[in-house]
Amino acid sequence: MLILTGLTLLGQDGPARTFRQWLGDQEVGGSTLNLRQDGTTREIRSREWMVLSRLGQEIKQDLQETVRKTPEGALAFTWRLQLSAEPFEGWAEWSPRAPGILAIYPANGPTVRKEVPKGALLWPEDLESRLKEAARTGRSLQATTFSFPVQQWSTLRLEPQGPAPLPGFPDAVRFTGEEAQGAASMAVEVWISPTVGELRHRTDMGGLKVLTQRSELPAPIPGKETTGGFFERTLQKLPIHPFQPWIPDLTLRAEGASPNLPEDAQQHRLPHDRWRLSRAAKPTTAEATQPPFQGVPLPNEARYLNPSPLVPFQDPAFDGLLRRMALPRGLSRWELARRVNTFVFEWITVKDFTVGFASALEVCHHPRGDCTEHGVLAVALLRRLGVPARGVTGWVGLGETLGLHFWVEVRLKDRWVPIDPTFDQAPASALRLKLGDTDLADLGSVGWENAALALSDVRWVPEREGTRPYGEGLALRGDLITGPGGLQLRLPGGQWTLQQGRLTLRPPKGGPWRIQAVTRPNEAQLNGTRRLAGARTLRPGWWASSTRTLWMDLGEGHWLQVEDVSEVEAFDVLDQLLAPASSS
Repeated sequence: MLILTGLTLLGQDGPARTFRQWLGDQEVGGSTLNLRQDGTTREIRSREWMVLSRLGQEIKQDLQETVRKTPEGALAFTWRLQLSAEPFEGWAEWSPRAPGILAIYPANGPTVRKEVPKGALLWPEDLESRLKEAARTGRSLQATTFSFPVQQWSTLRLEPQGPAPLPGFPDAVRFTGEEAQGAASMAVEVWISPTVGELRHRTDMGGLKVLTQRSELPAPIPGKETTGGFFERTLQKLPIHPFQPWIPDLTLRAEGASPNLPEDAQQHRLPHDRWRLSRAAKPTTAEATQPPFQGVPLPNEARYLNPSPLVPFQDPAFDGLLRRMALPRGLSRWELARRVNTFVFEWITVKDFTVGFASALEVCHHPRGDCTEHGVLAVALLRRLGVPARGVTGWVGLGETLGLHFWVEVRLKDRWVPIDPTFDQAPASALRLKLGDTDLADLGSVGWENAALALSDVRWVPEREGTRPYGEGLALRGDLITGPGGLQLRLPGGQWTLQQGRLTLRPPKGGPWRIQAVTRPNEAQLNGTRRLAGARTLRPGWWASSTRTLWMDLGEGHWLQVEDVSEVEAFDVLDQLLAPASSS
């Protein structure tokens, strides 16, 4: 999901006002604003746009808003946010006759009535006046405004720091302070003119400077932030571990500003900024047979069973997906969760980063996207089937990288069990840090920007797997290796070697091959591969001639990747590698 900038757009009579925006040393977008008088009604139209690069792919964001004010003071709002193929849009109204309520009408969701905080500023010119007054008098400022796309209140607190002239604006005053939206809070610098309003707005996001300023001001001089975009800055390196997806529990140490993470059965805080992470226990008999929900849910359950603009599962498009799934009657919650998890993984055939954030309905129509698209579709289908489900924001370890991620939790009896449709894991792998969960009521509830900010100030270092140092939980004895959770691999007559986290296997003839556990390969990875099966074991495999890579399905969610293997050797591996079921 893209991070909504929260840029304040201020109205004025006359020509359009234009701002430009930089992230680091790269110009990524901007905004315009027009104010006009239509008879007795004043109207302000604004547009914000941003184009970001994410791992070599472009993501675009475009927000258009209109607010109209009648002579009686009533306000009418419309907005349209384009993060993907289908926009998030709606309208809202406020009346001085009922000043405490803001009525919001999303295009694909039920009416929402928000309580208006005392002193909140809904008309942009009111905020403009407050900013000018603060600059003129040199006084502190606190202002509360509302963001319709994320449906959250924002609070801006500023303290004057004295005159700070800018080119063409000699009366500019510099302020410092904080702006908060939802759980996210950032330090800001703002330059304001007592005659023309806001001129420049600067903050820090995920380690990158974010600068928004009037187009008349000179562009910033490039500094040292010329390499790496915002998303790349949120990635961290992890030590190599050949069986990382299979580790049942491990301990991480936080270096830096350790975030306040929630605790549950999968995530437990230890002394000295350490956290123990565990893979969720498999369902008990009572949990595995628990039926889906029927009837009228209690208030604390309804939020995880209800539709919303992000998960509008009552749309007829979901009927088509359910027909494709061909689910037999009488399935338990857990079996439904497993099947939805796998279906979503297979349904989203184009897995890329070009989608900012799509609703579950859009993913029905266009099966494309990354973890957020997998997550919202899974939650929508689960709720449609009567399984309480919610989204989770945090970070996941995958190979040598720890990065931002979004996954799903389902309710079984008295606990929430994580599953991950992006990787077809149920339960999900252990190396993931949960920052918070969301009922997906609106975009603001997702908390994506808060996860990015939290990760930017801390480095996570794996210390232990189980009771042993991280990376030393493997036992090699000739042709047998015992990995995490007691899972054993054996190739008769072979020889295992582990050096600096890289695992190789030398067979009696040929080789050596590099071996590592991986998540289930997606359609793009398997494109052009040859489907194989062991002549004796019938174990399935997919072999790519161009890269000499074999993917093996060992069952129970365990996948193995074998590199530098010929086709003849691939058949031998499928038949000869002994892989008993994991004890975990």
